[in-house]
Amino acid sequence: MKRLYHDYSWEAVMIAGPDPWIGDAPKATLDHYFNGDLVAIWLKSRKCGGDCAVGWIGYDPLWDSMDPSGFSDVSVWGTDDPHIVKVEMTGPCVPGKACKPEGSGRVRLIYFLRPTALGWRISDIRSEVHGSLKAALLKVSSEH
Repeated sequence: MKRLYHDYSWEAVMIAGPDPWIGDAPKATLDHYFNGDLVAIWLKSRKCGGDCAVGWIGYDPLWDSMDPSGFSDVSVWGTDDPHIVKVEMTGPCVPGKACKPEGSGRVRLIYFLRPTALGWRISDIRSEVHGSLKAALLKVSSEH
């Protein structure tokens, strides 16, 4: 998880970064972080046509926000269950809303991991506001 946030921390400080945002990342990049089932659903869900950055699931799952700019103080820690990692960060926005400065609210995410032949990979991300990433991707996939 720390590597994921290291690799995509530019999203919190730059409008355009060195790579596509995670929503448009190529399959090889997604395979590096996510398990095969989630990658397959992710790729299928992007066949939305038009502007997938807007029409996709409606938020950046790493930041639980439509606008990740300004997030800071990212904390990542394991739990007693090796399948669960928690992430908490300070965000300048109300989670799930267009960016409106609301002080420094904390955003909390739970990452569910599964062992694969390539090592541990993310099988889902659950947020307090949006619920399950996998469920959101499945919903988008079924609509297109």
